[in-house]
Amino acid sequence: MTKARGIAFFDLDHTLVDGDSDSSFIDFMDARGLLAPGILEAKEPINRAYMEGRPWQPEYRALLRRIYRDQSVADLNKLARVHAEERVVPMLFAGARDLLAKERAKRDEVVLLTTTNQIVTTPLLGMLGLDGLLSSRLEVNGESYTGEVEGEFCTGPGKEVALRAYCEARGVDPADCAMYGDGRSDMDALGAVGEPVAVHPNDELAETAARHGWPILDLESGG
Repeated sequence: MTKARGIAFFDLDHTLVDGDSDSSFIDFMDARGLLAPGILEAKEPINRAYMEGRPWQPEYRALLRRIYRDQSVADLNKLARVHAEERVVPMLFAGARDLLAKERAKRDEVVLLTTTNQIVTTPLLGMLGLDGLLSSRLEVNGESYTGEVEGEFCTGPGKEVALRAYCEARGVDPADCAMYGDGRSDMDALGAVGEPVAVHPNDELAETAARHGWPILDLESGG
């Protein structure tokens, strides 16, 4: 069977996995004594602001500096692989692997498009059979992370920018692509493609999907 043209883009948290991989990794680091006191308490209001659509980026940039500054690249990358195996993969929704397989069979590429940084998400490429990663990126200086975010977060309009740039580099029309996402941070990217799919969406995305006639998908039960 001839493959369909285009690329399938997938959000990660609350779309493919039932949870927040970014927050989970911070907890994972804290449990191993890698974080200063107070960081877990500081991240909770930021997470709430993100989920509720309130401003969160300046506070999160400051928190990321506290978490990642001077952390070893090699050590964290090893820890991230363990975290992906033990925490993220088990959080996959029941229908996630089948959906990825279906898109892989008919697309040129299957790409993760997520706000979560590259430390947490890179190990998932091999584990889930993905072809590419578009994410927020933390800066590296020599053998350590600086804690600074490179450019803007890959979220909201930033996801659309990343998606369009990825397509342009490959000579692919976004109209020939699919995007799967669950929330407001995905809506710009969803609106940029020819096949937008809302995956167990929050209320705001559900209303947008209904207004535009976008399909809604539930992966919790395997379909």
